[in-house]
Amino acid sequence: MHTQMRQFVLASLISAGLVGHAQPSQTTFPAPPPTARAAVGQWAAGIVQRAATILASPAQWNRTDTGTCPADAHTFSISCALDAAVEEAAGLRPDPSRGAAGTNQLPARADCSLPSAAGHQEGSCGTLFEEVPVFTLARVPAITTGIWRSDVHPTAVWSGTMADAEGPVMYEAPRVVGLVTVKKYREPLMDYNNDSTTTFANVQAFFRALEDRLVKQGTADLEQSSDDVEIEIYAGGTGVIRTYAGWFPVSGFAIADSTVRFQIETAQQVPPNGLDRELLQHAAAIITADSVWNRADNRKCAPAATTWSIYCAEERASIDVTGGFHHRRPALELVRQIVDERSQGKKYPHRLMGYNNDPSTRLEDVRSLFAEAIARIK
Repeated sequence: MHTQMRQFVLASLISAGLVGHAQPSQTTFPAPPPTARAAVGQWAAGIVQRAATILASPAQWNRTDTGTCPADAHTFSISCALDAAVEEAAGLRPDPSRGAAGTNQLPARADCSLPSAAGHQEGSCGTLFEEVPVFTLARVPAITTGIWRSDVHPTAVWSGTMADAEGPVMYEAPRVVGLVTVKKYREPLMDYNNDSTTTFANVQAFFRALEDRLVKQGTADLEQSSDDVEIEIYAGGTGVIRTYAGWFPVSGFAIADSTVRFQIETAQQVPPNGLDRELLQHAAAIITADSVWNRADNRKCAPAATTWSIYCAEERASIDVTGGFHHRRPALELVRQIVDERSQGKKYPHRLMGYNNDPSTRLEDVRSLFAEAIARIK
């Protein structure tokens, strides 16, 4: 864009209120995680303020973004400054201005507090699975993704979502590029950063526009980073939480003063049990010959299918044995672990699908995969 046109666009954005300085109210960074969805926009805007201080001068600006962000970098592209600020907010990276590199050690137990809010519980567990999720939960009659155990039933079931409060930052960033320039880029953040006509003043204006955008849109943007959650609670306040990252033990579940509190043990996923063994035995009985083995898995499992991939056999078996399906159930995680061990050096975008579709995988491998997983369940 010509300089005159760029100045005209920025002036138009300023007059429209898109590049006014948001001035989030937080005075320290990282700020405490937001405990309500309504607070996410202001908190996310604070992350952008932090990114602007990381990339505070032309000397700190990396004009050649390659798509990677070294932990020990001393100069930052727009994207890497945002990435560093996001990691700091989650407690995953020390302050780079102090010369530290690497990641911080997160606690193995997450303490969760969810106050009552308009008919549901809404709150935070702090940093969890390298994110800063806001939880929204309500009590429901039963688990929908398959029972965990057949010998005992939960005393309470809670269902809802966990949405990463940092997600809106990287969701809005490329869109804001489209507000501060009329140019069209294939990779907006990288290409705008590397554009020889982009000035440092433009970078500063971009950060201000992104702050304002997040204050206005941050809460609505949570839907872009939302995942389903189910929690089952048993006697003594123990239980299991089912997340996109796996199933993890829950302890200390209690309700006091309309606030739900519990701990998540994040160091170790819930191990497979007898019901998982039964599930895998059923899956093994589904793929018994090449004629019923689907060698072209796409992880879409039709109820009326007559051929099955590894993944779809497990899904079908889970529904038949437990009454529902969750793709991170311990049985499936165990099979993924064995696939990892068997396929070292190979990079499958989706492990079960990749191993299933690999031309070198034979029916005997599939059969032994299930047999080995069954044998490992004690």
